[in-house]
Amino acid sequence: MTVPVRYLVYGFSTSCITLLYALRLAFHSTIICQLKNSTDSFLLDEDLKQYTFQSVGFGLAVGLVPLHFLNFLGTRNVTTIYGIIGIISALFYPTSYQLGFYPSFITRLFQGAPLGILLWLIAKVATEWTPKSETAIAIAILTSVYQLAPFVAQISAAEMCQYFGWEYTYYFLAVLCAASHVAFYYVYTDRVEDNKLATSEEKLFISDGKGKDSSQVSQEVPYSQLLLDSTVWATWFANLAFFSSLLVFLQYGPLYMNQVLGFSVRTTGYSGGVAHVFCLFAKVIFGKVMDASKMDMSRRLKTAWTVIEIPSLTLLMALIIIRDVYIQMVCIVIFITIHGVAIVIIVKTQTYRSAEHNHVLANGNTLCVVLCLFLQPLVVKFLVQSNTFDEWSRVFGLHAILILVSVIFFACKVDATPAKWTGIQKVATDKIEQP
Repeated sequence: MTVPVRYLVYGFSTSCITLLYALRLAFHSTIICQLKNSTDSFLLDEDLKQYTFQSVGFGLAVGLVPLHFLNFLGTRNVTTIYGIIGIISALFYPTSYQLGFYPSFITRLFQGAPLGILLWLIAKVATEWTPKSETAIAIAILTSVYQLAPFVAQISAAEMCQYFGWEYTYYFLAVLCAASHVAFYYVYTDRVEDNKLATSEEKLFISDGKGKDSSQVSQEVPYSQLLLDSTVWATWFANLAFFSSLLVFLQYGPLYMNQVLGFSVRTTGYSGGVAHVFCLFAKVIFGKVMDASKMDMSRRLKTAWTVIEIPSLTLLMALIIIRDVYIQMVCIVIFITIHGVAIVIIVKTQTYRSAEHNHVLANGNTLCVVLCLFLQPLVVKFLVQSNTFDEWSRVFGLHAILILVSVIFFACKVDATPAKWTGIQKVATDKIEQP
């Protein structure tokens, strides 16, 4: 039985961005090993450690700038270029760490630059390679990067630190990343109709029901109309709340569980990894349920956001109130499992609302991530000075407020019908005007 090419596209796209992200996240687990029995590491200086955490944010901001201008090269070539940058910077990181803060900062900056393609590539594949009837499940697969990357990074770091040395985490992941990009380059084409591996039936199935012809739709982005759309801002704020809350556990989770809760490096690595595996299964099931639902799409998405984020908010409140370390560990695992599903709702909303301009909203999502990467280390440094339960409770409380506001904003402002400024609306209008 032949595997549909679109599934290979989903798989290799996901593996490329997963491993790029894992190479960036590995630092948050290897830092424990880097500091173990170390007396002269620059990471022992709180200010330098904060700048090192923020370095990826600087890189992500830098990497996002040329993305718009490189669009003419095509998705396949841009993904390959960014992949090469991520792989080389990861291979060089262990050496740069030994050289000191500035080489390490610059290398981490280059590790952050390729992450600009994460949401961009997800948007491209979701818009161009996904049949309308498979949107939610395809997005669930593509956004599994946010579960697979922490799992791969934490497990790899735990095992490499235990048996070989933290440096081999980066070498191992870089080799896997290179193999994934080679496979992606072979399978992917920027236009579905140009793909030599896909059958004519599959090409027709992918394009059927999308309501637009590529020859008719203008690729000019109507920025003025887009930026006045309340749904766009609602999803961007939802994305800000989602990523900020998730990054607390991606960036500081291993340190929190190790230094505050008192669990070993391997326990923190495996508990975080298991949580992301649970979330991956939850997203696939959730995607199938959303695709099968007969509810109006706008109402479906609003309901889904509330169903996912209210329990997430409750779990953050539990982390504030309950001090038992084992219950805290369980709450963290369940939070990652449930909260991680929310990205499916964000991307699906934007895909339906913005059609062929989905990649622009994805770039806005990435700017939200940049903002989180810049501000979160400052917030944590300000609120957490002695690494106590009370101090971390303030961090969890702040993110509970963000999630609550996102639920209200999302429920009031989201509209999943194609906006008037999309190609779908343009084509529909043209067809009505034809005699």
